[in-house]
Amino acid sequence: MTTTHDTGPDPRPALVAEDLVVEYPAGHGRTVHAVSGVGLEVAAGETLGILGESGCGKSSVGRSLIQLPPPGSGTVRLGTTTLTGLAPEELRRARARIQLITQDPVSALNPRRKVKDLVWEGPSIWGNGGDTRDRDTRIDTALRDVGLDPQTVRDRRPHELSGGQCQRVCVARALLLEPEVLICDEPVSSLDVSVQAQILNLLETTVRRRGLSMVFIAHDVSVVKNVSDRVMVMYLGKVCEVLPSDGLPHEAAHPYTRLLLASLPEVQLGTTGPPGTTDAPDDAPVHTAEPPSPLDPPSGCRFRTRCPLATGRCADEEPVPREIRPGHRVACHHAEPRRNRP
Repeated sequence: MTTTHDTGPDPRPALVAEDLVVEYPAGHGRTVHAVSGVGLEVAAGETLGILGESGCGKSSVGRSLIQLPPPGSGTVRLGTTTLTGLAPEELRRARARIQLITQDPVSALNPRRKVKDLVWEGPSIWGNGGDTRDRDTRIDTALRDVGLDPQTVRDRRPHELSGGQCQRVCVARALLLEPEVLICDEPVSSLDVSVQAQILNLLETTVRRRGLSMVFIAHDVSVVKNVSDRVMVMYLGKVCEVLPSDGLPHEAAHPYTRLLLASLPEVQLGTTGPPGTTDAPDDAPVHTAEPPSPLDPPSGCRFRTRCPLATGRCADEEPVPREIRPGHRVACHHAEPRRNRP
């Protein structure tokens, strides 16, 4: 499954975030440094994947984009509207244009309500529902658009649906508000593998057909690679690398990105060479050290405690993201462009 766009993403930014900082109190005067100075830009019609280990801050980035909760500092701009700093009612109205799809679809749905009411929740809140006949038509159309039979599911409650069906209901509910951006936070990690593929295909088709932008958050390298136009790799609250998804297997230059790729069996990314070869870098570092705590992140480069390339400079000086080829930025003092495999 590969993301394709008929004319390519519109270069105008649909969503821009700058210098996001998200911190959580941990008691006894300690602070969890979940996100530290992260910036990103998503063009109209583009899918940006955010990739990293559990605890790297990727979900905190996604929730700060939709201001749930707002970041401690930094700015988020949706089109021409700056979300950070808006008054509550203005933020509430602007936030209808950016919808969140969460990891656990069952918990995201009110167990007491029927599917037809769950899907119609957004328009009913905003008072743009129209008459009963219009409402029923729009609900049925939304359910068909996500691959559900309205006659079968519209009067059921969440506990009567499978996990995949619940996630489709969540997607239908989000789309009825006609958003400009979807934030998908691990939307398939709780589903069976076969259902994962169906939901991913649904999201890709929806984004392409409606011209939406999407931020897709996951820890699965192969899923992020196949769904996204570009991939942003995070480690311990920082951005390590941003590159086109097609170049992820062979052009990844940051030692952490190459470590992620080296941990995959060849079937996950596929092979491009003769039998027996893999898409993982041949010289990828292998390091088994435990990741540091976000309560007390290392100085300088946060990956240095696990990086075989680390030097004294890495401890003293935080690397600044730099462009090593068009569209490819890496935050590492020692990373160099890697030659594509034929």
